[in-house]
Amino acid sequence: MNIDAARLLTYRAAALMSKGVKCTKEASMAKLFASQMSNKVCFDALQIHGGNGYVREFPVERYYRDARITEIYEGTTESSTSSSRERSSTRAELRATVAGHGRLSAPGRIS
Repeated sequence: MNIDAARLLTYRAAALMSKGVKCTKEASMAKLFASQMSNKVCFDALQIHGGNGYVREFPVERYYRDARITEIYEGTTESSTSSSRERSSTRAELRATVAGHGRLSAPGRIS
């Protein structure tokens, strides 16, 4: 089920991109979820194989290494989740300031 969810998130981001719609959030979500699922699936396969899963003669060892590198090479999942939290908290602070007592004096500046 989770593999299908990762696939559908990827297809959704690709469809938006092919239509010319800005899809930074959707692409980031697909990348994060797919890399997490590939790690989970490969880790489960490694556990099923037991000690043989760590031996280089079995392909599951390589699959696990490849899955791990997707999180490391493309940016850690921690940086993806923390940067999205920072963006959403900054937007919320901006809305609260503008709605409360501040006003926008120039693009991007609150007075």
